[in-house]
Amino acid sequence: MILTESLSKAEKRYFRLFANIQSGDKKYVYLFDLIEAKNTVDAVYAQFCKKYSNANFNMAVKHLYHTIMDCLIYLHRKQDVQTKIFALISEADILHERALFDEALERLNKAKKTALTYEIYSLSLLARSTELKYLNATNFKNISERQLISKQMKIIEETKYSRSSNLHSQLYDILKHRLFYKGYAGSEKQKESLNDLILSELNIVANNSYKGFETQKLHLLFQSTYYLDSGNYKMAIRFYRTLIDLFEENKHMILNPPIYYLQAVTGILNSLKIASLYKEMPFFINKLKKLEQNAYPAYFILNVRALIFLYEFSCSFNTGNFIAAIDLIAKYDEDLLKNMSLLRLDIQLDLLINMTILGIATGNIKNARKHMKTIMSSGKLFYVLPAYRYARLINLILQAELENYDFFENEIKSIKRNIRYEKHLYITEKLLFKFIQNYYLLNDRKVREKLHRQLEKEIIKIKQNKYERQLLVVFDFISWMQSKLGNRKFNEILSEKNC
Repeated sequence: MILTESLSKAEKRYFRLFANIQSGDKKYVYLFDLIEAKNTVDAVYAQFCKKYSNANFNMAVKHLYHTIMDCLIYLHRKQDVQTKIFALISEADILHERALFDEALERLNKAKKTALTYEIYSLSLLARSTELKYLNATNFKNISERQLISKQMKIIEETKYSRSSNLHSQLYDILKHRLFYKGYAGSEKQKESLNDLILSELNIVANNSYKGFETQKLHLLFQSTYYLDSGNYKMAIRFYRTLIDLFEENKHMILNPPIYYLQAVTGILNSLKIASLYKEMPFFINKLKKLEQNAYPAYFILNVRALIFLYEFSCSFNTGNFIAAIDLIAKYDEDLLKNMSLLRLDIQLDLLINMTILGIATGNIKNARKHMKTIMSSGKLFYVLPAYRYARLINLILQAELENYDFFENEIKSIKRNIRYEKHLYITEKLLFKFIQNYYLLNDRKVREKLHRQLEKEIIKIKQNKYERQLLVVFDFISWMQSKLGNRKFNEILSEKNC
């Protein structure tokens, strides 16, 4: 069902055209119609068996799966560069088997040219080694020794380029993995843990004689991600802008789907968000909207649409415009929330957190409770993600609003145990724990004034610490505490701070 639901309109249209030219009974088409109508698994099974009582449901499912895959492979052959190159090499093999040597070499030359245009050296090497195999089989007919050596040298040269790209890619992948599962560096000590990667990357750059698009792209991705992770947002924005310019100058390298281009745009948006530069964000959000309008795979478009919502929501919420944030949810509700399971896990968690904080901020506690329950009942689904730590802090605030004071002691102890494992506690977290534990005493003027004085004192430390911003970008705990202590509206404080 997930495969069927992930199809774009164009893919569904091609599936139906493909099915129309097939002969025989088309039970799998009826099965496709049932799934497309958004029926549950049980409903699909019941309705299928009702119409085709003697048919094998599992066979129909397998037939539908293979038919959809055949359609997607054919479509991807037209859209995806790597699939095109593989197809050319496969055609060369077929022609060579039938002794059509010149035609086979022609296909390989086309494959090499396409691979070099897009700097896909692994496939260029495959095409070149296949060419040498064919030439060897014909005893190097019509080729001189000099030409043969030239072809061999090309393989050695491209092997170096491929190795350089792979080394860049390995380091970037490790950095991204750390960022995805451990979150941004929260202290100088955590920043220093990245030194091994930055030194390795600088060493690769210094010893690399090839300066093609692929290595430049990976170098800029690494540097921008490193600066974002280490809290140097000005440098991160600078490198991300250079990366976007590189893509703009090489539009043919924005592949289908444009994963690295998306990472460049979201990287600069994350940097702007952490730096509270909300007025700068709409320009780059529009770049995401342009991606959304292209004929990319449905799952990719859905995730891009979710990212657009998250960044637009952040701009509205963090500048105190809660009405615009509510309108955004109404606008995206059907598309995103009903297709939540098709989104990336980190995006799912971010969506649920945003729904929760909006519920808390606008007094819709019932709604906030519903979304927080979804997060907390997910088991280990979200547990490995850095944002889950923020979700637990937000849950403390929700429980305070619900006056579940008995909940705090054990939950705060549990959060602290996890923080000790991660070896870093934010100043904001310490302050929030103390505030929450005294929440039931806020009606006492002396307690409130004491907490207020302490809060103002800690705010100076927090403002001077660039790492604290990373915690506040999810939910501004400080502004929320200020609103409670000063008896002011939360959205007014956010507006004064960020507009």
